[in-house]
Order: sequence, then structure tokens, then C-alpha cells
Amino acid sequence: MVEGDALVIRGEHKKEAGEGQVEGGDGWWKERSVSSYDMRLALPDECDKSQVRAELKNGVLLVSVPKRETERKVIDVQVQ
Repeated sequence: MVEGDALVIRGEHKKEAGEGQVEGGDGWWKERSVSSYDMRLALPDECDKSQVRAELKNGVLLVSVPKRETERKVIDVQVQ
């Protein structure tokens, strides 16, 4: 998501490592881990912030930040 002049990438990873019965049969155990991250990247002034797109494909995040269309100036130069 774009917040102001920054691209914000947030994520969370959950993993359940295993479970089983406690020796002696009096209980169960389950192992879990959770991690999260929050990354902010400054976007250049030349980019079109309204057209930023992201796609998650096979565990890889692909982010597209297109350049904004700029109006080119034509300068006449006198040649002698």
C-alpha cells in the first residue's frame, strides 16, 4: 500500500511445527511460531503513486512502480 510518499509492505508468517501427546498420556503439546514485518520504502517524485501494483506469485512479491508521464519541453536553439 502507498502511504504518502512511501511504499509500505507488511506481512506475517505463521508456522505450526508439530504436535503430539505428552509421554504418559496426560496431555498434548503443539508448537507454533509467528513473525511479522513492516517495511517502508521511499517512492521517487517521478513515479505515479496511483498506479503502484503488487502481486504475490509462488512466494515472491512483485511490485510495479510506473513512472509518471511527464510533459517534455521543446527549446528552440538558434544555429548560426
